[in-house]
Amino acid sequence: MRFRARDLAVHAATSDRIAAAVAKLPPAREIAASYVAGRTLDQAVATATDAVDKGLEVSLHPLAREAETPQMAEQATVQLLETTAALGADPELAPHAEVSIALSTLGIGLAEDGPQVALANAQRICREARNAGVLVTVADERPETHDQVLDAVRSLLADFPDTGVVVQAARHDSLDQIRELSAAGRRIRLCKGDYTGPREEMVVSPHDVDLRMAACLRTLLQGPATALIATHDPVFIAIAERLIADLNRGPHNVEFQMLQGIRPFEQRRLADIGHKVRVYLPWGSDWYSYCTRRIIERPANLLLFSRSLVVRR
Repeated sequence: MRFRARDLAVHAATSDRIAAAVAKLPPAREIAASYVAGRTLDQAVATATDAVDKGLEVSLHPLAREAETPQMAEQATVQLLETTAALGADPELAPHAEVSIALSTLGIGLAEDGPQVALANAQRICREARNAGVLVTVADERPETHDQVLDAVRSLLADFPDTGVVVQAARHDSLDQIRELSAAGRRIRLCKGDYTGPREEMVVSPHDVDLRMAACLRTLLQGPATALIATHDPVFIAIAERLIADLNRGPHNVEFQMLQGIRPFEQRRLADIGHKVRVYLPWGSDWYSYCTRRIIERPANLLLFSRSLVVRR
C-alpha cells in the first residue's frame, strides 16, 4: 500500500484519455517543443545535428511505453535500431551520438522470459550501434527491476565493454556498484536517482541523497572509468568541476549530461570552457507521459521545467 498513491498518480498522468486532452492545450505544446527533440525520427536527428553543430554531444531516446507484449518489445527495438542507423548514417554526427535504451520497453517485464527477451533485444541494438559507431547507455529504472537490469548490463559489458551503465546515487548500494563496474574503457552515468523506492533499497531523505551523491561523485572520478555526470544541480556541477581539476581528469574521460531544454546557458558555459556536454534528446509522440513521469518521479523537475520556460521567454 506504500506506493499506492504514487501509482495512482502515475496512472492518471499517463492516461491516454488525459494525454489526448492535455496535448491540445497551447502550454502543453510549448512544453513539448522545449523538452522533446521532435515527434518523428527525422525531427530528432535534425535537433541532434543542430546540437552537435553547436559543440554538444547528444543522446537520443525514443519515447515508448513499457512493453506488455512481445510485439510491443519488438516495436521498441526496431525503433531504436532505426534511430541508431539514422545517427550512424551521418559521419559528422555519429562520433558525438548515443542512444539511450530502457529495458522496460524492450520486454524485461514480460511474464514469459522477460529478462532474456530484453537482453536479446539490447544485444541487437548494441551490435547495430557498434557497426554504426554510435554509443549505447542502458537506463536504470524502477527499484523492482534494478537487479534484472544490472544482470543484463553485466552480460552486455562482456561483449560491448563501452556500454554505458547508470548508477543511481540514491540507492544504498550505489558506491558498491561504482567500485564493481569501474574499469578502463567503461562508461558510468551517475545521477541522483529516485527518492520514492522502498527504504530498504533507497535513501529517501534529500539531504542524505545529496551526501551520497557527493561520495559517489568523488569515487567515480577517482576511478578509471569514463565519468558521465548527469545533474542540473549547480552545487554538484561546481563540486565536479573542482574534482576534475584536482584529479587532472581531462575532457576525454569525463562528460556532463543534461536534459534537453534544462539550463541551456549552463550547458553552453560548460562546453565553452572545454568540458564535454551531452544533451538527452527524447523524441516521439508520447511526450506527455515523458514529462509527467519526470515530474512525478522527482517533483523538483517541475521547478526546473518552469524556470527554463521563463528563461526561454
